[in-house]
Amino acid sequence: MPTERSTYRKHLHGKIKDRKIVWVGSRGCDAIPLTDFKNPIVSICYGSPAQHEAITEHTYEEMMHQRVNPYTYEASSDTSDGIKELRRILIKELEEPCCLIPYKPMSFIDTAYFLHHKHTKMLGLFSELQQTFNHKTWIETALHDAGIRTIPWTYLEINESSKQEIFRATMEAPIMLRVHAASAGSGLIRIDSKETFEAAWEWLTQNKAPLIAYSPYFSGASSLAASATVFSDGRVALHPLSLQCIGVPELTPHNAGYSGNDFGMIRDLPASTINHLEAMVRDVGQWLASRGFIGAFGIDALLHEEQLYFIEANPRFLGSSKMCSSIDRALDRPDVYMTHMASFLELPPPPQVPLRELIVMQPQLGQMIFHNTQPHFVTVKKKPVEYEKLPFGVTQTPEASVSVAPGGPISTLNWNEPLLRTNGTLNETGQFIADTFLESITIYPQGLSPERPKRIIK
Repeated sequence: MPTERSTYRKHLHGKIKDRKIVWVGSRGCDAIPLTDFKNPIVSICYGSPAQHEAITEHTYEEMMHQRVNPYTYEASSDTSDGIKELRRILIKELEEPCCLIPYKPMSFIDTAYFLHHKHTKMLGLFSELQQTFNHKTWIETALHDAGIRTIPWTYLEINESSKQEIFRATMEAPIMLRVHAASAGSGLIRIDSKETFEAAWEWLTQNKAPLIAYSPYFSGASSLAASATVFSDGRVALHPLSLQCIGVPELTPHNAGYSGNDFGMIRDLPASTINHLEAMVRDVGQWLASRGFIGAFGIDALLHEEQLYFIEANPRFLGSSKMCSSIDRALDRPDVYMTHMASFLELPPPPQVPLRELIVMQPQLGQMIFHNTQPHFVTVKKKPVEYEKLPFGVTQTPEASVSVAPGGPISTLNWNEPLLRTNGTLNETGQFIADTFLESITIYPQGLSPERPKRIIK
């Protein structure tokens, strides 16, 4: 009997027919949800191979024996043989009729598409258009003017007077310091002492940030991640909601860095908060569509003392998209990959349920992402006995021959119990999982990396 998901997939197949689906992105494993289609699937990615029998994949990691930091790596500035080979492979793959789906738009994807545009469906924005939506300051000021509650940032240029202003603010109370374009918390730093201020300022000046912002630090707040797709007419398809794991020093080198999601604890939030968040997601989606953006996106929101604040919009798929997809699949709903494709194929969004009802149906799932917290490249070796006996799911652990860049992901752990406290730190179960995993591997340094900013934690 046809279901909502199978019916929607049938409509999508009617548009793409038997075309090959080519996924281009940061992590090969993110292509796995596309295997729900019977079309040939090709993944061209930087790292974290899918290792799935239904996917033909090509990764920078396997070619160069190096796993990059996907939050800071820029393919456009890479002149290595590995990225040249990936570009060649992409152009070759597009010689046949294809649907091209980028995790996020990039200029070399545009080039490959234009070479074969007559028989290729581009299911993503062009990089120069998408790039404007990475400017956090532009988006948050526009949304603030539209009536959405945002973080009370103060914007500054980098100069001596700004340095003195931020230092004085730090001495009064902890603050958050941010650059205007970054991902996964890599451009967001908590400053709560003279030492962390000095390290943060050195990092900012080294990275030549043209615009910075600071705000009060909201202690004990919850960071919420909403996944959605916006269509050209402004309608928004909602996907599973999660509580984010933020700033855990065992998992990330950034004291405000993203390192996982908990999809179960979110159901404990008041219905009024969920309703407010849904309205925020829809308002943000409509604003994005009014400026020419369509497709998958996410927003981060901060819940502090019963007040909800918009943090940022992510105009792309998310680090949690794969797990969101598995939840939608379990609920027999079209997932974010399907709705993203539909938005570019001029199909309508699927029937929607209120977010407050969706979170009640969500199964208790969580993921914890271990990153290289060292300021240098490392390799990872599994301890055979301990690793094989781990009582939870582990994926994406690199081969021992692969060097992992500073801040790059090492492994993703999956569990079906709550992992987090409401403030995004690990609870007892989460800490047990983290400690147990660390005991199952050995991490070896591979030489210092001069590009890495100092780790800033109190």
